[in-house]
Amino acid sequence: MSDRIDWNDLRDRRMGEPGAAEAYEATWIAFELGQEARELRESEVGRPAHDERRHRLSP
Repeated sequence: MSDRIDWNDLRDRRMGEPGAAEAYEATWIAFELGQEARELRESEVGRPAHDERRHRLSP
């Protein structure tokens, strides 16, 4: 079991690879956008316009 790698070491190694920082930033932005979309969607629940859109999209 001595060949286990510490998480911080693994992360540091991965972040040192070409393009890793850019990929991390893009992923973080996508996560934040998804979080915001979810919050907006959940804040609309119960509103007539939301219910109408939901019924139109339902099969």
